[in-house]
Parts: sequence; C-alpha cells; structure tokens
Amino acid sequence: MRKKVKFFVSYAHANRQLSDNFLTRLCDVLAPSKKHDYVLWRDTGLVVGEDWEQQILSARDSCDFGLLLVSPAFLASKFITEKELPVFVSGNKPSIPVMLQPVDFARHDLKGLEKRQIFRLDFAGFTEPRSYSECRKQRRDDFILELFRAIEDRLV
Repeated sequence: MRKKVKFFVSYAHANRQLSDNFLTRLCDVLAPSKKHDYVLWRDTGLVVGEDWEQQILSARDSCDFGLLLVSPAFLASKFITEKELPVFVSGNKPSIPVMLQPVDFARHDLKGLEKRQIFRLDFAGFTEPRSYSECRKQRRDDFILELFRAIEDRLV
C-alpha cells in the first residue's frame, strides 16, 4: 500500500502560467509512484466566502512537506515571505525548494533559502545548473523526472 503524502505548493501568482505547466508535468510523474500517493494542495482550491488566509495556513500546517517554487516574484511576495516561508526555512516543516525561474544568488535576498539546496537541473553539457524556465521542452521533462527522484529520495 502506498503512503499518502500531502504537499503544499508555495508559488507567486505572477508565475501562475509557468507554475501550472510545471505542476501538471510534476503530477503526471508523481501519480504512478510505487511508494507514495501524492496529494497536492495549492490556493486554487480555496473555498469562496471562507477565510482564505486561514485556509492557506491550515493547509501549510497539515502538509508533509512544502514545494517552494522559487523565482524573483516568489521572493518579492510579502505573503509568502511572512506567512509561508518562515515555517519551511526554520525547519519546522520539511521543504523542497525548486528554482522555477532564475534568481541571482549573490544579489537577491533569498529569505533564508540560501541555507538550503535549491533544486535545479544539472545536465551534461550545461555550463551551470538551470531553473525550470531556462529549460526547453525535452529538458523540462528531464527536470521533472530528476525532481521526482529527488523527492522520492528525500521521503525515504
């Protein structure tokens, strides 16, 4: 029997289209996992008329890990940096930071993520590891598959 694993997706709304593309591909690869039954939560499931902030915080608190889709817009989001990120960078909840779009490690304030390994695709022929948005279609498939392997390894 596969173990149920709930993950909370933290992303910037400015990256919604790219995040949707990324998460669709990721969910397709996570679904046939032999070990885990992954359940994704993101703010697209908010109940109309309910306290949206409380719904987000409740989902954050009840998840098994946070999937952090890092980008400049993510780092600039006041809600993310004040309400979501502190729980994950403090170590209170496991997290898997993923480089959705490039950030400048030397010049951007990484809000505590500088202490964490941020997943990027490191492929033969690349001069340096790449974010998801920097990969073309075939490499995006490779990015997702390598991320799946990293998630599975992390959950062991």
